[in-house]
Amino acid sequence: MRPETRLFFRRWLANPGQVASLYPSSDKLSDLIASKVLRSEEDFVLEVGAGTGSIGRALVRAGLAQNRLVMIELDEPMCAALREEFPESLVVAGDALRPSALIPQELKGRVTTCVSGLPILHYKLDRQRAFVEDVFSLMDASPRLVQYGNMPRPPIAHRPLNLSVRRLGFGWSGVVPHFIWEFSPA
Repeated sequence: MRPETRLFFRRWLANPGQVASLYPSSDKLSDLIASKVLRSEEDFVLEVGAGTGSIGRALVRAGLAQNRLVMIELDEPMCAALREEFPESLVVAGDALRPSALIPQELKGRVTTCVSGLPILHYKLDRQRAFVEDVFSLMDASPRLVQYGNMPRPPIAHRPLNLSVRRLGFGWSGVVPHFIWEFSPA
């Protein structure tokens, strides 16, 4: 078993309500997500709910420089592992639903895409709205949120939030299906 998989299961057993998935994202799924997130090597990506770094590793494999990746994770032991693996990335421990309160002021406006695997489908509309507005406040002129999850319908209430939505893809992580969605202001 890979070290990041062991860490994932140790943290899941320690606090199952805090870990959003039953399994870490597979390399195949992570590579698919990275291919949908990364538009250019000049992108500046914010990953919220970075977990054990599966998506971050895929973004780096796809050509994103570590210093153009910001990762937010609530679990401090996972953050410690992320800092070790991604020494040039900014890794922040904290509530991924409020990234603007966590990242340095000089990075605001530089983010081109946010990628999230947070269980946002289960959040009430006000909490979804606050998250989307917070994420978009960090971005350049073309805000973009890439959200992946297990449901075949958009996980964010796009109509009441006045968002455009587009399904970017579908993949598997073990036996679990994942749908990849892009949200932007309508």
